[in-house]
Amino acid sequence: MKQKIIVFCNTVIYWSIIAVPFVISFSSAAVEIFIGFMVFTFVLKKIISRDFTLVKTPISLPFALIIGISLLSFINSVDIRASLQGIIKLLKYGFLIVIIAGEVKDRQHLTRIIWAIFAGLLLASLDGIYQFIFGVDFFRHRPYDSIIGLIRLKAAFPHTNIFAGYLALALPLSIPLLLYYLKGKKRIVLLIIAILGFFCLIFTFCRSAIFGVWLVILLMGIIKKDKVVIFLTVLTLLSAPLLAPGAIKDWAKTTHSWGEFLLNKERPVLYETSFNMIKHHPLIGVGVNTYVLNYQKYKLHDTSLDTANTRWYAHNSFLQMACEIGITGVAIFIWLLFLLFSRWRNFYRNTKDNFLALCGLGIVMGLAAFLVHGLTETNLYYPKIAVLFWFQSGLLMGILCRRLSQ
Repeated sequence: MKQKIIVFCNTVIYWSIIAVPFVISFSSAAVEIFIGFMVFTFVLKKIISRDFTLVKTPISLPFALIIGISLLSFINSVDIRASLQGIIKLLKYGFLIVIIAGEVKDRQHLTRIIWAIFAGLLLASLDGIYQFIFGVDFFRHRPYDSIIGLIRLKAAFPHTNIFAGYLALALPLSIPLLLYYLKGKKRIVLLIIAILGFFCLIFTFCRSAIFGVWLVILLMGIIKKDKVVIFLTVLTLLSAPLLAPGAIKDWAKTTHSWGEFLLNKERPVLYETSFNMIKHHPLIGVGVNTYVLNYQKYKLHDTSLDTANTRWYAHNSFLQMACEIGITGVAIFIWLLFLLFSRWRNFYRNTKDNFLALCGLGIVMGLAAFLVHGLTETNLYYPKIAVLFWFQSGLLMGILCRRLSQ
């Protein structure tokens, strides 16, 4: 009986890991359900087997320290309940890293997870295109966003910039496998998925996400010494001003600086408020998950008359983290990123397994593009796509720590 329960738990964990990156594309509720299945069966298996060892990853210690500094930030929290919700989110992300890094069984399991990500990308892209054609998305009949006369797709996501963050995470994973690994029908299928994804990314008109994806493709070309990729990415950048819609060109003429063109008028005002929060609570912040609750208290200026009483996010993941858990917390997060990328670099240089090398490269590209996008958006604080960020971080740890033999 005991062994049957363990086998059952392993089966639930196995397929839940596959399901999560797929359902992210259309349902927050389904994400929570499958993560719940995953965590419950993982803990149950540990209790029944009496094996409480956890896989050690390079980012385990810094992530634990982030949780620690977040708990310490309760000292300054204006809402303990909100901060508790923030801790619960962090614990969920921590479970994702530990479970995925330790429970990805083999190359077949990894392959299924990768294709689940692509299946989710395909579904989200088709939903975005449906929204482009019919004005509303297929799942929730949400209309697309619109600004300065532009159609901005968001598919089943709450906002176009959140959809752009999702695309920035998932889309780069397809590029190395498409160019350097897959052949035949699988390559054609992935090419179609990538084209649809790029179409949706362009029609989010999210500058930071588009630039982030462009940048990681350029860096991939440099890493792979692929002159064609480097040439095409540079050509794309040079031709972008000529290909931009007229509405963007007309709007650009009304801006007074490059900063206003890249950030809009609102973001510098939000950043001033963020620095004011950091100034008052530099070490441990104003309290985890309380930025929006503190915004009106620390704001220096209003973004506009229409939004004077609005609760804003920082529109910069690193600034918001520094506000909520202090400079100490954001320093630990940067250390976590350094360990993640440096260990991947060592793995990439030394591995002779082309499949694992390219999977790792694609995951790192997605994480990097997401972080670039995070310089102008608080995407690490949008649960729907933050889950995928930590999911892919755990998947990378699984590749680095377990090597996943044939």
